[in-house]
Amino acid sequence: MVHYHEDTTESIKLKLIECIRGMVVQKGWTQTESAKNLNISRSRFCRIMGGQTKDISEWRLMQCLTMLGSDIKIFIVPTQCSQGKIEIVDINVPLKQEQNSV
Repeated sequence: MVHYHEDTTESIKLKLIECIRGMVVQKGWTQTESAKNLNISRSRFCRIMGGQTKDISEWRLMQCLTMLGSDIKIFIVPTQCSQGKIEIVDINVPLKQEQNSV
């Protein structure tokens, strides 16, 4: 049985990885360039981009996002329920602007 915390953690990690993946693609970096710029090994970068989340924390993924040029804001608000929840509310990654043909 998977606990609430494990499901939430996995979901958040995968959303952060998706964001990292998009930003790396937008920058046009190779796997080697990405790993170097994010200060991780190439093999670890490949595992992360493949969705393997076991050996990486949410915090480290957020550090990668800041190294890619993103700001991360965390809001803590009172809940109306007996137990709060953790969620990613919004991800704003600027899409690579396509060149218009005239």
